[in-house]
Amino acid sequence: MVSNTVKKNSPPAAPIIVSPMTGKSTYNTTPRFMITTGTEPDGQTQIVEVKIDSGEWVNSVDNPERFSTSGYLGNGVSTVYQAEPLAVGNHTVTFRCLDSDIESASTEVVRTFTILQPPFETITANETVVKAAHIQTLRTALNIVLSYYNLSPVIWSEEIIAGRTTVKKWPFHITEIRKAIDTIITVVNGFDSSAAFDIPPVTWLPIGTGRPKADVMQQIHDLILML
Repeated sequence: MVSNTVKKNSPPAAPIIVSPMTGKSTYNTTPRFMITTGTEPDGQTQIVEVKIDSGEWVNSVDNPERFSTSGYLGNGVSTVYQAEPLAVGNHTVTFRCLDSDIESASTEVVRTFTILQPPFETITANETVVKAAHIQTLRTALNIVLSYYNLSPVIWSEEIIAGRTTVKKWPFHITEIRKAIDTIITVVNGFDSSAAFDIPPVTWLPIGTGRPKADVMQQIHDLILML
């Protein structure tokens, strides 16, 4: 006897995208996309899919190396997708989830973002004098990256003015910049249960007194480019 009852299959809810925020920018040419699955109403597991620009769909089952938490995922599971190297410029990324039964698809979530050219001047030891403009560039770059991750920009404690900000305050300004970097690292590394695409722990170099040294500035430059 064949039943004439047909079970209705409902697609998963659209995934929640923490980053990138649409229209925002990063300096990282292998950017992280932070994804949380929605609810699958039929109780099935889900496959997360990502497509960048006009490329092919990449998914958490067939391409596990691209996802921090891969395979078939349950409801409310967070995973980080790290892209292959992308060109500087504007990009579009599309996200969706499929159920594991007949692979019915959720509503697609589309985000646009931009990869920017590194904004930093080379700081050469014993040659380059770190000036107000260098610190201002760091501040601007960090607030751009904070926005990419849907984090509030830093309200810096003091305006830096060329020719007026005293040298003795440079260590304080560097410490403030480092705290902003630490905020991003904490959010990224704490997003999911996997350490696959975490930002490596930072051992900050000694700041010293007076103008920051070349190695202190270079460490900050390198970190911003990997956030």
